[in-house]
Amino acid sequence: MFIEIQTSLALVVSFLVASTLIPAMNGPAIRIGLIDHPDHRKRHDNPTPLTGGLGIFAGFIVGLVLVGMPWLPCWSLITGMMILLTMGLVDDFIEIPALARLLIQVGVSALMVYGGGLEIHTIGPVFGAEFGMVGLGPFSGPFTIACVVFMINAINMADGLDGLAGGIALIILLMLALAGALDGAAAGLVSITLLLALATLGFLIHNLRLPGRPRATAFLGDTGSMVLGFAIAWLAIAMGTHQGADVFPITIAWILIIPGMDTLALFFRRLRLGRSPFAADRTHLHHILRRCRYRVSSVVHIIHAMVFATALFGIVAWQQAWPQWLMFSLAAALLLGYQVVLANAHRILRWHRRKAR
Repeated sequence: MFIEIQTSLALVVSFLVASTLIPAMNGPAIRIGLIDHPDHRKRHDNPTPLTGGLGIFAGFIVGLVLVGMPWLPCWSLITGMMILLTMGLVDDFIEIPALARLLIQVGVSALMVYGGGLEIHTIGPVFGAEFGMVGLGPFSGPFTIACVVFMINAINMADGLDGLAGGIALIILLMLALAGALDGAAAGLVSITLLLALATLGFLIHNLRLPGRPRATAFLGDTGSMVLGFAIAWLAIAMGTHQGADVFPITIAWILIIPGMDTLALFFRRLRLGRSPFAADRTHLHHILRRCRYRVSSVVHIIHAMVFATALFGIVAWQQAWPQWLMFSLAAALLLGYQVVLANAHRILRWHRRKAR
């Protein structure tokens, strides 16, 4: 009973620390220039403080202290978050070259794999029971590092509208916690996930557009988006590889599939056009929906609903013992279908505009 009360208190405090610290930091952030200015790619109306990442990290760490979480099992999570937090702060002041950012991301991912011992060893029997488990063997380390770097950038690239990336992260964290609870993961692992979720919620109340507040008063910045992306990857792998884990690896993939789908499609498109896969543009899913004349709040709600629906599908299919090859095939079809949609986005936009007229 005491442990439950202690955890509940820590969750509330994580939310309160993030939600109160963010507006308190906005004034100092403006004075030192930690703000996001509108430009040709960023269509917000006013310069906005980049305090979200700092608030989320502070709320999360205070919650960990209050819940009495042992630091050793999650040292690679905290260390990686601190490194990316520092890099993000520097990047929010002066733009760090893409290659340097990538190398740091690879470094924290390698620290997690080879120092923290978190590694994806199998992706499950995704080709059918007759082929057995698909193991990664000596490629498990590089594959895990690639997945972590990919998720860091997926959340970072989703940070394009008020409330979008933070809401995606919140839904994913809650669904990971649900999967962990259903799978009998260690209570500490579920608690860590919920602490980060509540800290993220503390940020979202300042970032979502609400009645009477037409714009966000704080942004994540690279500080927050990269920290959240890394933490989500760390927790997803931990949920899928904890001792006695029965959750399907493909279920974890379904929880992450929407931000992953958009990022993967854009990587391929940019490479096909001879551009850097990390180059910025305005062809993300949220950009396409905005050009279809949906309001910002409508686009955010649509994408959040997609993240929730696909994550819930993955969990329900796992609980109903659907064949993993079928879940894998459906995921592959969704990824391929989105590639086709993105390739024909200009036609879809023309059709939508004709219909609107």
